[in-house]
Amino acid sequence: MSAPRWRLDAGRLLFDDEPALLLGGQVHNSTSSSPASITSSFGRTRDLGANTVIAPVCWDLSEPEEGVFDFALVDTLLTEADHAGLRLVLLWFGAFKNAASTYAPRWVRADAARFPRAVVGAHDRAPFTYEGATHKPVLSVFSPSLREADGRAFERFVQFVAEHPLRDRVALIQVENEVGLLADSRDRSAIAEAAWAGSVPAELVAFVERTAADSIAKRLWEAQGAPRAGTWRELFGDDWQADEVFMAWAFSTYVESLAARAARIWPVPLFANAWLGPQPGQDRAGQYPSGGPAARVLDVWRAGAPSLDMLSPDIYVDEAAPVVDAYSASGATLFVPECRVRVADIATSLAAGAVGWSAFGVEDIRVGSQVSQLLGQLVQLESSLPQAQRDGRLEAIVLGEGVESARVVIGDLEVVARGTRALFTRMLLDAGVGHPVTPPPPPAETDADAAVASPHDTRPFGLIVDEGDDTFLVFGQGLTLDFFRDGTVVEYDSVGEGRFVDGTWVAGRSLNGDERLRVLPLDEVGAVRIRLVTVSGVTA
Repeated sequence: MSAPRWRLDAGRLLFDDEPALLLGGQVHNSTSSSPASITSSFGRTRDLGANTVIAPVCWDLSEPEEGVFDFALVDTLLTEADHAGLRLVLLWFGAFKNAASTYAPRWVRADAARFPRAVVGAHDRAPFTYEGATHKPVLSVFSPSLREADGRAFERFVQFVAEHPLRDRVALIQVENEVGLLADSRDRSAIAEAAWAGSVPAELVAFVERTAADSIAKRLWEAQGAPRAGTWRELFGDDWQADEVFMAWAFSTYVESLAARAARIWPVPLFANAWLGPQPGQDRAGQYPSGGPAARVLDVWRAGAPSLDMLSPDIYVDEAAPVVDAYSASGATLFVPECRVRVADIATSLAAGAVGWSAFGVEDIRVGSQVSQLLGQLVQLESSLPQAQRDGRLEAIVLGEGVESARVVIGDLEVVARGTRALFTRMLLDAGVGHPVTPPPPPAETDADAAVASPHDTRPFGLIVDEGDDTFLVFGQGLTLDFFRDGTVVEYDSVGEGRFVDGTWVAGRSLNGDERLRVLPLDEVGAVRIRLVTVSGVTA
C-alpha cells in the first residue's frame, strides 16, 4: 500500500509535496447518517466556494453488532466528496463525542459490566441530566475492554479508507470528538479510583521533569516536592487541577491507542479536537470536559498522544485570537475544525498559520454570505498563502466591540486600522454634513430555517497579504488602513478593487478621491490591491 499523498511537514499541510489549505465547513452531526443528506450538504459546501468538507463517521452505524462492520456510509462520503470536487476530513465519533458516549454501539452501551460507566461525585449533577433531556451514557475511559473495542473498530475504518480508490480525497482524520468528563473533575468509578490510587506512569514523570516551568502539571508536581514516584495524589495533589492532569493522561493515552493503530496501517495526518476551557462560565475542569485537550493540559496531551499530528480548537468563544495563539504556540500546527459562522475568525486563524478553517453547520450557510465570499476568494490563493504565512507576510486585524483601532507590523511598515463607519461618521460631523444614512440590516449568515442562526459578522476586519514591492492584497470589510515607515512619508500610490476568478485577479474600479475613505466595503467582504509610494525629499 502506498503512503498517503497528504502529510504535514514543519507546520505546513502538503498534498504531493505542494502546500494546501483546507477551507470549508463541517456538516451537522447526523448529516452523514443518510446518503441523501450527504449529497445535499456536500453540494452546498461546493456552492459556497469551499474546497473541504468535514463529516463524521459513527461507530454505532459502522459496527451495529460486535464484529460486524458496515462502511457503506463511508463509501458514500468518499464518493460524494469526489463528485463535488471536495477534500474530505473524517471525524471518528467512537466511544466519546462531546464528553458523552451516544455514538458507542448498543452492544457496548448495554453491557455496563464489560464496559463500565463513568461516575461523578454526588456534589455535581450527573452528566447531561437536565430538564427535557434523557440521560446520556458516559463510558469510563479507564476500561481496557472499551479501549480495545473502540480501537478495533477505528482500525477497521482506517483500513477501509486506506484501501478505497478515492482515499486521496481524505486529508485528515480526527480521533474521537471533544473528549473529557463533564460534571466532575475526575471519574470516580471503581476502575478509575483504582487508577487514581496506582502509581503515576514513569513516562509521565519523566516528561514532567523536563517540561516547561509554566506547565500546570510541573507546578503541581513541584508543589508536592517533585517526587520521582508515587500515586497521583502524592505527585500532583488532591484538588481539581490534579484531577485534570489525571484525566488528561487517561484520555490522551486512550486516543493514542487508537491513533497508533491507524498510523501503522495508513499514516494520514491525525488530530484530536478540543472543547475549550477554561472559558467564560466554565472556569474549572468538569465545567468544561476534564481531561480533554484544553489549553491548560496541552503539554500532557502531547506527551500522552505522540501519534497525533495536531491538537485542534473548536472555537465558540467571542475572541478567537487568544485561542489560535494558544494552539499554535511553539510552532504547533494549527487547524480549526469547528468555528462559529463568523468571517473575521477565518482571517484570525490564517494569520496565526492555520492549515485550515471550518465553520460548523455548513449546510445552513447561505451562498453569498460573508463566509462564502471570503472562502471563495481564499481557495484560489492556495498556492501562495501558505508561503506568505511562513514568511510572516500575512497579518489579520479584527476590531471587536468597542475597539476603535489596532496596529500590526508587516516587514518595516506599521499598519494602523480604524473602523470605517465610525471614522466616516466623525469626518462628516466635523465637516458639518451630518450623519451618514444608516443602511438596512444585512442578511444573516445562515438560511432562515437553520437549526442555529448565525448573525452577520459586524466586526471590521482585514486579512493583509504583503505581496512585496510595497504592494498589499487586502480582504475584509469596514476597515480604513494607514501605512507608516519610520523616517519617511508613505502614501497610497494606487488602490484597485478586484476579485479572483479561476485564480486570476480581475480588476474593478481604481479608487481615488472620496472612495479612498473606504477602500473596503462596509457590510460585505471585498478585496483591494494597494500599492504604496515612498515620497523622496520629504521627512516624516
